[in-house]
Amino acid sequence: MRIFKWTGGILLALLVLLALFIAFGLSTLKGPITRAVSNATGRELVIDGRLKPVWTWVHPRFRAEKVTFGNADWASEDLMFQADAVEVSVELLPLLIGRVVLPEVHLARPIVNLEIDDEGRKNWLLKPDEQSEGGSRVAIHALTFDEARLRYADAERDIDLDVALATDAQGVSFKTEGIYKGLPATGEGRGGQVLALKDTGTPYPIDATAMIGATHFKAKGTLTNVAQLSALDLAVELRGKTVSELYDVVGIAFPETTPYATRGRLVKGDKMIAYEKFTGKVGESDIAGTLQFDLGGKRAFMHGELESRVMDLADLGFVVGTSEPRDKGVLPDMPFDSDRWDSIDADVRIKAGSIKRPKQLPLEHLAAHIVMRDKVLTLEPLEFGIAGGKIAGTVKLDGQKDPIAATANLRVSDLSLPKLFPTIKEGQASIGDINGLIELAGRGDSVGEMLGASNGKVGVFIDGGKISRFMMELVALDLWGAARVKMKGDQPVGIRCGIADFGVKDGLMNTNAFVFDTDVVNVEGSGNVNLKSEELNLTLNPHPKDRSIASLNSPLYIRGTFGAPKFAPDWKRLGTKGAGALVMGVLNPLLAVLPLLQEGKEKESPCAALIAEATKPAKQSAKEAKAGVPRPPAVETKKKDDSAAAGGTRPETDRAPPKPQAGPPAAATQ
Repeated sequence: MRIFKWTGGILLALLVLLALFIAFGLSTLKGPITRAVSNATGRELVIDGRLKPVWTWVHPRFRAEKVTFGNADWASEDLMFQADAVEVSVELLPLLIGRVVLPEVHLARPIVNLEIDDEGRKNWLLKPDEQSEGGSRVAIHALTFDEARLRYADAERDIDLDVALATDAQGVSFKTEGIYKGLPATGEGRGGQVLALKDTGTPYPIDATAMIGATHFKAKGTLTNVAQLSALDLAVELRGKTVSELYDVVGIAFPETTPYATRGRLVKGDKMIAYEKFTGKVGESDIAGTLQFDLGGKRAFMHGELESRVMDLADLGFVVGTSEPRDKGVLPDMPFDSDRWDSIDADVRIKAGSIKRPKQLPLEHLAAHIVMRDKVLTLEPLEFGIAGGKIAGTVKLDGQKDPIAATANLRVSDLSLPKLFPTIKEGQASIGDINGLIELAGRGDSVGEMLGASNGKVGVFIDGGKISRFMMELVALDLWGAARVKMKGDQPVGIRCGIADFGVKDGLMNTNAFVFDTDVVNVEGSGNVNLKSEELNLTLNPHPKDRSIASLNSPLYIRGTFGAPKFAPDWKRLGTKGAGALVMGVLNPLLAVLPLLQEGKEKESPCAALIAEATKPAKQSAKEAKAGVPRPPAVETKKKDDSAAAGGTRPETDRAPPKPQAGPPAAATQ
């Protein structure tokens, strides 16, 4: 116990001596103090005014007047710090272990210049050979000031901000303007009464607004540990021209969008930050959800869910990498910025309950699982509801490749024929489902470039059903037949088979088969579609199955571009009589849709029968034709088909023994 008594007595004696020295001889130390600091830091400390004690009952407190501290020799300003006066209080016990703890620091009209040059050097780190921040031996618990100016310049990040600060009875007010990451920036707000720099346990209240470029930000709440921002809990409002501009603010890549506005709760914890339960609008689409960013790995990891009750088609640019339509052409040509993809990994699900779109585009809903890993973006599954069915599958964009390597494997399932053409009155009595596939692989930095360099296959088919007789008479250019239908009333006619099947090489889609066979006309097509130039070069040859004297039986040419297609008959052949029912032309036996026709069928397939007929060896076909063997008949349907065509339920076809199921369709051609 005696040792503790001796220690206590010594400390008490030291405190008494220190108090007496402060009272009568502190001003004599001004010269030695400034020289010692200047020699230790390599920068000049000047105290032009008085150095005196300020008596308190808690900690020793000192006041130095007219204080300046020099800057690094490479910095743009001569002084890093200057103030009319500096008052500090000091804890004595930490001095025994070499630490300086300052419970309070008050600055009178200070000017502080903080700077990082283009080599990454920081002017507040005093030793040139130690340009990294570690544990400091100086701790400031609370900082107050009357009027302050702070300049922060960072050449590496293109930041140059001037901040004016002041304290009053209500707290700290601030106002800033300048450049933030190359964008004009302004901001203002208020904080609590005392700026706590080291108190990690006490939340500090703040209410602020800011604008960086076209991004507006408003926040109200608390932050903890002002110097390190170890925790946040803020009610946030955010709006701007496009979410992608947040990359310039936070350094994390977001997709290109139409103008947006959101509000939610921004929360930061240990190595994570979350934007919770936010709501808002992107363009004309509503959006809600929660996004969390984990910050402990190689790059930020974003995960969460987004939901939209009604999404506007015009706001879906993020799916294809554009928010604006092209001036020329149809396919999006705004490039993906894959360099930014290295800033984030992601696992986000997005769902749109319904889609607002032009009446002629029968999109219904959207669901996508978006995954980003090491600059590889995958949408699996990506599903669009369309015309009562869906187009679903996987889209992959490999940003590690230059240009981006893209693959798309999509299935077309159960698209309703009348819903596919909702603005065509005559088509609403039609019956039938369209199925098919899209399997493409290409390279490019935009959707247009990827499709223009793609290889693979595209095919759709309709396997039975009914369609307006009036429409088919017009396709055949059977004017008399069309007029007769108009006078007597339109009646659906049977669809035996419809196939549009293309092989794709270097962006050129060449027809493997283009056939639409009905009870009244068989339409065969040929030609190609150029995805690179967006040009159409297709010919439709209608073959009416009656001998109407008014049948013009002329090829129909489809030319022009995606944005301005042109339709014209062959005027030289106009007036030639129809040749009657003709056998469907020879089809490529490697049809993309052939495996789909064999999947899970429980009825006889008109398309399968016609394909089998069309792909017979030429000698066999000629022999059968010579012998008068008829074409495969259409599948008989029940009488209630007619009532269904008039608006009833879809008919069921006669059942046949199930056929063995085929394997999945072949992978896209590389």
